[in-house]
Amino acid sequence: MSKEQILIVDDEENIRRTIRAILEDEGYAVREAASGSEAFTELQDGQVDLVITDVWMEDIDGLKLIDFINNSGIDVEIIVISGHATIEVAVQATKKGAIDFLEKPLSFEKLLLSISNALKHRKLKIGNRWLLEQASREAQLIGTSPAYQKLVHDIELAAPSEGRVLIYGENGSGKEIVARRLHMKSERADMPMVDINCAAIPDELIESELFGHVKGSFTGAHETKKGKFVVANGGTLFLDEIGDMSLRTQAKVLRVLQENAVTPVGGTRSLIVDVRIIAATNKNLAKAIEDGSFRQD
Repeated sequence: MSKEQILIVDDEENIRRTIRAILEDEGYAVREAASGSEAFTELQDGQVDLVITDVWMEDIDGLKLIDFINNSGIDVEIIVISGHATIEVAVQATKKGAIDFLEKPLSFEKLLLSISNALKHRKLKIGNRWLLEQASREAQLIGTSPAYQKLVHDIELAAPSEGRVLIYGENGSGKEIVARRLHMKSERADMPMVDINCAAIPDELIESELFGHVKGSFTGAHETKKGKFVVANGGTLFLDEIGDMSLRTQAKVLRVLQENAVTPVGGTRSLIVDVRIIAATNKNLAKAIEDGSFRQD
């Protein structure tokens, strides 16, 4: 199995060499670039899996490098590092597609965790593409009745929107197929669609599944874990059986949607996320709102 390739982009040679030594010890194949223009040349063969780039460089800064990568269609994950950047720069980098933003001086434990998460995200994204054609066939809604035709029409209308979608239907009625088709027809089709069954996970664990947790935050949290919101960043999060979600968790999900940021259980640092929510339920949510078991907002 070939090694995952990482490109380090920084105009400070000592930083490049230090990071390189650590990553090679971890078994990664590492390249270096001293500038944004050198980095762009290194990326042309399409073999790089992950770019770790500084923000401030003389010829092409890290943000412009991300723009070049996006405009050229190069498929690579990006981690941004900087010793002088503001929160605004971090937000800008994330919006442009960076999967993480780390401050100098680097914690190499955090860097290795960020790299591991970025490469897992990449594998999930590639796997999602590989399954796209098969899933497309699976998601074909076969039928000639007016009801089927209306459903197909509604999906075509809703898919390009960034708006949240609620799918109602009985168990076995194909809610997940509708959700997947909405995702595949959207602008986010090349990014992951991550699903979670809210009814299948105990209430005491669902926050960790959704938001992630930091190492040691509770008994059994032996390592830091990314939540579904972060794994789905840039793509779609499918909340199946959302009607079974507790009021406490509903309130926390609402806060994430309002702030576009998630704080892992036991953590203090918020992570910026950009996800489209598609939810499904077999419950009458209007009645649940009346009963006080589901939030109106």
